[in-house]
Amino acid sequence: MVSKKNGFTPLFVNLCHKRRRAGFTLIELIMVILIVAILSVSGAFLMVYLVQNSVFIPNKLNTDMLAAQALDIMVEGDSVAKGIRFSKSIISISGNQVVFNNQDGQAITLRLDSVANKLYRSVNGGAEALIPYYAGTGVNITGQSGKLFTYHGANESETSLPADVRRIRIDLAAMTGSGSFDDWQGRTTAATSVAVHKFQ
Repeated sequence: MVSKKNGFTPLFVNLCHKRRRAGFTLIELIMVILIVAILSVSGAFLMVYLVQNSVFIPNKLNTDMLAAQALDIMVEGDSVAKGIRFSKSIISISGNQVVFNNQDGQAITLRLDSVANKLYRSVNGGAEALIPYYAGTGVNITGQSGKLFTYHGANESETSLPADVRRIRIDLAAMTGSGSFDDWQGRTTAATSVAVHKFQ
């Protein structure tokens, strides 16, 4: 039994009580370590996701812009030449190439190089030029299902005869690297269909 003199406890007893209150039990220490570990894991996952998005989003924007502009040049054309919408006659067709004459009398060749994964346009048999012109900056263009162009006749069935073409469907994919989000790459698929009126 601890004796009290004048209402004060002995100094030794006070020091023991202070020492017990200042320390952690083993269970408390383990709980703190577990909580810190859980927060660290979720924080690390969130950090990786944010960093991945900071790389993926610009890549995705690049592929979105390239796919939209490639379709626009093929369909509508630009200051160099009018596109498929203004075709006067279809000369030759294949899964990755179409040759046509436009209303301005220009012979236009649109060709997808399935090895280099680049899209080219030639005007009047001249040198091929990338479309869009900036497509060589790490972005690849491919056709979906192995081909860029699908041709349809008057009854909407597929055709392989240039004279029968009444509609051209264009399916493309633009991607950086593998195009996978897990690889921090961007990928955009785009498709359109163009009526071929064959203006005389």
